[in-house]
Amino acid sequence: MSNNQFKAGSEFLVQFLDQFTGLMEHQLKNVRSTMEGTVDHIMEGVKNISRATELGRQSAEKTLEKTYLNPDIETQVLVDELQQMIDTVFDEAKDKMERGIELTNLDVAEPEVLLNNRIKRFTSKFKSEMSEIDHLDKELADVIMGMIAALSSEDVIAQKLDHVIMSLKVLQTGLNYVLIDYENRCNTEELSKVTNDICHYTFRQYTCEDEKVEFSKYFPNIKAG
Repeated sequence: MSNNQFKAGSEFLVQFLDQFTGLMEHQLKNVRSTMEGTVDHIMEGVKNISRATELGRQSAEKTLEKTYLNPDIETQVLVDELQQMIDTVFDEAKDKMERGIELTNLDVAEPEVLLNNRIKRFTSKFKSEMSEIDHLDKELADVIMGMIAALSSEDVIAQKLDHVIMSLKVLQTGLNYVLIDYENRCNTEELSKVTNDICHYTFRQYTCEDEKVEFSKYFPNIKAG
């Protein structure tokens, strides 16, 4: 092999290695960015859960204050009526159980319509508080679903890391082939075959579209095949 052929082969190989390592560096940065994004999403979710929990606690305390600790006259009447109805039902149930009577119908219990009416009056009085709690429940559910979705990126991260590892292994195999007989194989024709094989393998294993797009920026002439 002439010095010119050897020099041209060496330059060809150096240029390829520069492109290939640049591609691997980008893929690793992409994995890092995805991991950082996942962690940030989870941390933000934890903060949102903490905030929603605190708002829920405040809302519950406000409702407790209005209902039991410091109720207005109307609320106190509603609470007393409901409590009296509950006490009556439990007293009758307890009495029948002690006498071995089946709990089919409760004789002294007020009609179901009246009970429902009092419950509706009670809940309507605290409609805004209940709506706020329902909203917080939905917000918590959305946050948790978002965190679960973020964690699903773990599979993508693992795949991309595996692609980088396998690409570097096939690069190592190709370089070993060249270095075994460097004087005879360090020519553009032989190196072109080796590097094309490396590129084709790398491209074929990609499963994410962003990997393929980035690959095409470094090796625009390589297609799947």
